[in-house]
Amino acid sequence: MDAFLRDVRFALRLVLKTPTLSLATIATLALGIGLNAGVFTIMSGMLFRPRVTVDPASFVRLQPVYSGNAPRHESPQFSTADYLALRDRTTTLGPLAAWAVVHARLGPEAADALTLLVSCDFFAAYGLDGMARGRAFRADECAAPAAPVAMISDELWRRRFGGDAGILGRPLLLNGQPFVVVGVTPPAFAGRIRGEGIWVPYTNQPALMRGVSFSDDPSRAWLWVEGRLKPGVSREAAQAEVNVLMRQQDVLAPKRSTATALTNGAFIHEPQVAKYAVLIVPLVLGSVGLVLLIACGNVTLLFLSRAVARQREIAVRLAIGCGRGRLLRMLLTESVLFAALGVPLSAWIAWQAPGLMRAMFPQMPFYPMEPDLAVFGYLTAMTATAGLAAGLTPALESLRQRLAPMLGGHDAGFGQRARSRNLLVTAQIGMSVVLLAGTALLLRVEYALGGPDESVDAAHVLIANYDPPRAAAPGRSNAGEGRPSFDEVAARLEALPGVRSVAYARGASGEFGGEGLPLSIRGSQAVVRRVAVNVVSPSYFDTLHRRIVEGRALRADDSHATVRRLVISEALAHAWWPGGGAPGAILESADRAYEVVGVMRGDLGLAGGSFDPMQAYEMAGDDPSSGLLLLRFDGDARPLQAAVRDALRDLGPASASLPTTLAAANAAMAATFRPLVDMVGTLGATAIGLALVGLYGVVSFAVARRTREIGVRMALGATRADIVRLILSSGVRPILTGLAGGLVLVVPGAVALSRVFERTPVPVRAGDPLPYACVAAALASAALITMMGPALRAARTAPAQSLRSE
Repeated sequence: MDAFLRDVRFALRLVLKTPTLSLATIATLALGIGLNAGVFTIMSGMLFRPRVTVDPASFVRLQPVYSGNAPRHESPQFSTADYLALRDRTTTLGPLAAWAVVHARLGPEAADALTLLVSCDFFAAYGLDGMARGRAFRADECAAPAAPVAMISDELWRRRFGGDAGILGRPLLLNGQPFVVVGVTPPAFAGRIRGEGIWVPYTNQPALMRGVSFSDDPSRAWLWVEGRLKPGVSREAAQAEVNVLMRQQDVLAPKRSTATALTNGAFIHEPQVAKYAVLIVPLVLGSVGLVLLIACGNVTLLFLSRAVARQREIAVRLAIGCGRGRLLRMLLTESVLFAALGVPLSAWIAWQAPGLMRAMFPQMPFYPMEPDLAVFGYLTAMTATAGLAAGLTPALESLRQRLAPMLGGHDAGFGQRARSRNLLVTAQIGMSVVLLAGTALLLRVEYALGGPDESVDAAHVLIANYDPPRAAAPGRSNAGEGRPSFDEVAARLEALPGVRSVAYARGASGEFGGEGLPLSIRGSQAVVRRVAVNVVSPSYFDTLHRRIVEGRALRADDSHATVRRLVISEALAHAWWPGGGAPGAILESADRAYEVVGVMRGDLGLAGGSFDPMQAYEMAGDDPSSGLLLLRFDGDARPLQAAVRDALRDLGPASASLPTTLAAANAAMAATFRPLVDMVGTLGATAIGLALVGLYGVVSFAVARRTREIGVRMALGATRADIVRLILSSGVRPILTGLAGGLVLVVPGAVALSRVFERTPVPVRAGDPLPYACVAAALASAALITMMGPALRAARTAPAQSLRSE
């Protein structure tokens, strides 16, 4: 310990002796470590911590795993009957809450908003002690018949309602249904787990889902169930009781067998999240890890340069009997101390990261992202690792050299150090390529979303909500109820000035969304693929200018065919029939068959762009339910928007919202995607900045060491252009090697990134060569420009001055 303390005191004297170099070293390491700790703080809060702030140790989520006659849902959720049985019979849990998510159109302008259907125990389970305004739901409001009441979050109250003190008692329109606001939750309420915070009693589910009651179907699992352990009850005891209760429920569901696990409620335990977390977590932590490695590389270059000035000191220590192991410990103590001195700045960056994340994504739900002991443990580990990584190579280089040349003041290890520096530059350039390529891929997606699509001419396509009254009962006519048919609505819109065609689509991302509908080829061993199926009218393809490249488009009589007919995307056709021949094939799902009648050129739902995900299109019936109307028009959109809204006003509140152009919808989607691009771009810019600083330092140091050689060359007749070429050529090899290595390393990362986004409306094309080419060209140009400064400075030095240089 005494020797360690002497090493620390000596390292502190070294810091004070070279304040500029020390400050640069500390700041570089603190930036890299702080970015890593900040991202770890966010990832830990979003994925690995219980989403509650009050007593997280007692919080549990119930996750059933079904076998046999399983409920019709892939997520670990419960039916209404199962939830009520657990709530009423459990002796180890309380309170026990249930919730589900519904996409609701909020307000008269029908903006999409995630709404939580919750039981009355939900707020107690999430640790709500009191309301900011009003009250929570009463027990009778969560029973049938449903009470049309709602609670909103403080964030939504301030953003949307301007903090209006008279919000209580006012109606809130959800899917055109009025819900009376009875309470406002406090800021940062942990129960804001989806969207900005709207809660209604779960018994209102039929009113928000077009009259279909999930509670009447005992086989439909649609409720997430969470709660609290009672005092003194272990998680294992509660899980054992829940499994006994679920086995009793299985008796009422023939051939069903249920095993239930109790988790701490962290997102990482959700099956759909865990499947992508194995890709997302390494991608995110790997990205900031590359920034830290580049920062460590820069510090290593600084230490290598300083090792030249300290070689006589190291030689004297060795000559008087100091062991090389003892010196290695001293040098590593110095590098770790530099990293430790940056801990306050690193901790500040980690503390600010959650706030920055919330500012970039203001509508994100609540996550407990404040730094905890795990974050500070991670920060400590990263500090020690970065200090050792940055100082190990210079320390070994200092001890590897011969003693006599070092005592004489000659740099006996110049060649070895030059190779080490070039290797570090190669690694930094390669890691920068990986980060910049990821940024370029996301920028490519953003451009495809928000950029013009000449084939569609999105500026002349209007999107309007189509929300007709509920369908008539079987055997009754819609006309008798005064409900216009879709054909009547389309005819009314086509009569408006400038409207050329009207089409219908169930949605922008496929009817089944999420995982899509599993399809396979009848009579074939081909792989089952999940396909997003959209329901459209025959005019859909002409309205969006979508080209049929094989077969034909859908026709009106396809809705009456005995076998459902599909038009599929080119990507799906090429996946199953690379040589063509998709029309006429029969596809099968679990309970029905589909005939392929055509293949459509690339589409991205209604988001425009040039991507071609695996999609299919089915013919809508004569009287389609709520969805979207697409209007192709000529001229100015502004007067037509109001006319379309007025024409649809009779259908319902959602249909009375102001339509928007497809171009504006694309721009809005790109805007929501932009913060992610900005975040990755910031990492890429930081990486390239650090790499270029390191490259500049290496070239400058090499020029300083070769000053006498440059003077000799110029005395023998070398021109300034020759000197510039000499200096540049010495740095070209590590740059080119780094570019080649980075382009190889980026392939698995790009494939993983494409897997993460493959089920979203913004798929990433890992095989697109343009982003990689742009990154390589930009990075090579920046590196050459960085080297020009030292090269020109060397060329301007007078030969006599160079020859007198020591």
